Amino acid sequence: MKYGIYIPLACVVLFSLWDLFTGGPDGWVDQLLTNALVIGLGCQLLGFAVGHLFKADVIAEHIGWKKGSPFQLEVGIADLAIGTLGILCAWFSGGFRLATVTVATIWLWGCVAGHVRDMIRNRNFSPGSAGFVFYWGLLYPVFLIGLLFLAF
Repeated sequence: MKYGIYIPLACVVLFSLWDLFTGGPDGWVDQLLTNALVIGLGCQLLGFAVGHLFKADVIAEHIGWKKGSPFQLEVGIADLAIGTLGILCAWFSGGFRLATVTVATIWLWGCVAGHVRDMIRNRNFSPGSAGFVFYWGLLYPVFLIGLLFLAF
């Protein structure tokens, strides 16, 4: 469980390299974008949703927040919704991908802002607040936006 959050990102890298070596460079950016949306965003956020919805107290403690907070349900549902959009990018492209990246960027950067505020106000540097999830939420949207520009 400790390293499970790295699995979707590792899969994006491995599957995309496989696509490049087996299919060549033609259409590779589009395939990378698909992998990044479906696996890196969709599967990652579905995993986060499971944690927030079914292991709420464990996740809250990992983030450095109080157990039993009703925010867990709301965060879990938002993760579920955006993760579902990411998965649907396997079947939809164009404007659907743009909308998915836009919504995900707003959500993830909003979460990052909340973590920064918590770091400043409460000196909360727990791994679940200032670790991988923080940097992933900050940088992954930049990666997706860059891929969108390359793909269009």
